[in-house]
Amino acid sequence: MLRGERYVGSLQALKSRLERQLLYASHRLQSLAYLGAGTSTDLLEARVLSDLEYEGVAVTSIDELFGDAAARIRESFSVAAGLTRLSSQAAGGAWTRRESSTDLRPDVLLTRVPALYLLGLDSRLLSLVHRYLRLPVAYHGAVVRCSKVDGSGVGTRLWHQDAEDFHVFRVLVYMNDVTAGGGPFEYIPRSCAPRYKDFSQGTYVLTNEQMSQVVPPERWKRVHGPAGTVVIADTAQVFHHESLQTDRERIVTMIGYSSRRPRELKLAMTHFPAESLAGVLKRVVPPAMHAHVFDWRRAATQS
Repeated sequence: MLRGERYVGSLQALKSRLERQLLYASHRLQSLAYLGAGTSTDLLEARVLSDLEYEGVAVTSIDELFGDAAARIRESFSVAAGLTRLSSQAAGGAWTRRESSTDLRPDVLLTRVPALYLLGLDSRLLSLVHRYLRLPVAYHGAVVRCSKVDGSGVGTRLWHQDAEDFHVFRVLVYMNDVTAGGGPFEYIPRSCAPRYKDFSQGTYVLTNEQMSQVVPPERWKRVHGPAGTVVIADTAQVFHHESLQTDRERIVTMIGYSSRRPRELKLAMTHFPAESLAGVLKRVVPPAMHAHVFDWRRAATQS
């Protein structure tokens, strides 16, 4: 590389670092000005917020979180389970193979099980996200994911932190019973959380062996639970991964949020193709919720 190219590269790196620092400072100031962030009177909400602050992860259930809507959500589980049985047949075009999983196509999700997408726009859940972030909320979208017993330790099965924003509010809903051999969500609590610079590999994804060199396995935590278990995590603040399935597949719905000015806007937009499915989304999503789904994405087309 020529000296001039190195100089330009250094300037670009400096510019990016300053932009991140300014955005972080702006987030902090805006969150401090959030007047609704006092003590919650909702006991479940207060517990979840406390667990997120100190542990980085909170565990609840669809019955606790969504109340009367839980029955409708379980009906959607049954529909999605029926779709997974089609994945090896001709109708299996409903599914897309990923690096470590098979995901329901977003258009199929919206037409066949829209309740699982709308789960992320539940008013109680949005209130919880708002209280945690203390910033206007961007809804990234939903993914229905089936992870097979294939022995492949790649992708989201590797340890990582999410990079979409300084805080990423991720909700994982178990759609089948998840036991020790079913690929439970595994994480390092915030109390003993390492930093990327603690690892010598210079990579943003880590194997179990690499993680064990910094954090002993006895400090790792796994979340087992029956269908309907809900795992909530700040996945930008805790190292986490989907542990390897060894005796049964895992089916989950994943939904995520960040501020409406995320650190990595384009990365945050990749979770759901809202632009290409805008017509369907606008029929499914109530107008009052459009700001959570659409407005924050417009910054990408205006930059």
